[in-house]
Amino acid sequence: MKPKDFFKNETLLFDRQSGGELHVLNCFPNTYEVGMASLAYQTIFRLYASHPQTHAFRYFTNAQEFFPKELDLITFSISWELDFFNIFDILQKLQIPILASERDASHPVILAGGPVVTANPAPWAKYFDLIAIGDSEANTNLIIEKCIQFRRNDLAAYIDIPGIYVPSAKQEFIERAKSSNKEMQVSSVIAPDSVWQDTGLVEVVRSCPEMCRFCLASYLALPFRTPDLEGDLIPKTKMLLEHTKNIGLLGASVTQHPEFIDLLKFLVDQKAKIQVSSMRASTVTREMCELLVKGNSKNITIAIESGSQRLRDIINKKLPEEYIFSAAKAASEAGIKQIKLYGMVGLPHETDEDIEATKDLLMRLKNNNKTLKIIWGCSIFTPKAQTPFQDYGVDAKASDKLKNLIRALKPHGIEVRDESYSWAEVQALISRGDSSVGEIMLKAYQMKNTGANIYRKLMSPEDYRYFVFENWEEKTEYPWHMLLSDAQKRVLESHKQDALAKQQ
Repeated sequence: MKPKDFFKNETLLFDRQSGGELHVLNCFPNTYEVGMASLAYQTIFRLYASHPQTHAFRYFTNAQEFFPKELDLITFSISWELDFFNIFDILQKLQIPILASERDASHPVILAGGPVVTANPAPWAKYFDLIAIGDSEANTNLIIEKCIQFRRNDLAAYIDIPGIYVPSAKQEFIERAKSSNKEMQVSSVIAPDSVWQDTGLVEVVRSCPEMCRFCLASYLALPFRTPDLEGDLIPKTKMLLEHTKNIGLLGASVTQHPEFIDLLKFLVDQKAKIQVSSMRASTVTREMCELLVKGNSKNITIAIESGSQRLRDIINKKLPEEYIFSAAKAASEAGIKQIKLYGMVGLPHETDEDIEATKDLLMRLKNNNKTLKIIWGCSIFTPKAQTPFQDYGVDAKASDKLKNLIRALKPHGIEVRDESYSWAEVQALISRGDSSVGEIMLKAYQMKNTGANIYRKLMSPEDYRYFVFENWEEKTEYPWHMLLSDAQKRVLESHKQDALAKQQ
């Protein structure tokens, strides 16, 4: 498909402005198909493109809207650590110095946002003029106002915007910007060619109340927020249904919305085709699954993390085994054809017995539900900044554990979708890294070396081990220290100690 066809096939659901004085390029450092499946990126595009003082354009690695040569502001929405090659590549193609220190007043302001930089901006600080920490709904209008007034002539002027980190300025603490329940998001564009094909997306919840110790989605987006059904979710879905029958319900723990069943009933009555992101096992009922089947859903996804009850208790999963089995039974009896279970290997305090418990649970689950296709989507634990498990490194034995699971499960008809161990190491390196790791990222890009092993070669063994594998037992200052309040530090340490107490 020609790149221009992507945009031609879309349906915009807002009034796009085109006469504003501020020229903005909204970049997503991945393909159009992935970018337009991101509700966060769609929201950023709408916020800028609907503002009367801007004229906004989109840029993806495989498709770009026509945009003027003179730009005032370029935004990057960063969802994955490993997209950094694309970020550098886009800057070079736009003929903008990669290092912020080498730009002058003739260059646009370069702004980054998204969960990756909100968790730890340190590796990225040399490449962006501004970094948005937290929810963008809260500060986009202020960024536009400041940019119209100052462009990049006075970057320090942006400091007083909530949630804006200016790496070139002195800031002892940056408080994360937080949106309200009234600012939950809905699709701005119906994109037939995105990963969520021709689907209207609705944010049903934000954050998660369960607080699993490794989970960035829980800790980074607190507090847990649920919009009103009648006043928010139903009007949004009605609007989407005017343009498509495909509705995607999004959030870290969608089924924990207190009125989720009522939302499903409404969508079924509207003859909608329903897709749901990850569900909480304890909330899955026969009624819920029957409604999903009526909404043309053939599969459900549940994150259980491990088959070991001991390990689930340590990570605060709050998931007794019976809930997993009852969810699978409800799904099978309601006519669901496939259940995907998300899990991890290499979690802190994991033992060989925990791996055996995972094998055992999955095989019993398959034996009890012979007509249900079971997929085990297994990733490698990678530490995330601003979570209780930020101090734990990658388990060097995780690759062998994953291979062990695959060998055991496949003969029993359980499909395993695994993650690259080598790239999990790089992800951890960036997740816990400081500015020196950012420099290594740039060196790898300049060498045009896209292999996962180059980072070991570019760093000293001590530094690589420190960021990737080492458990930080007495860490005094994190690379992301400027984002941590005293209260947050106490909470994270308390939750880490709770996990330690449970493994003893």
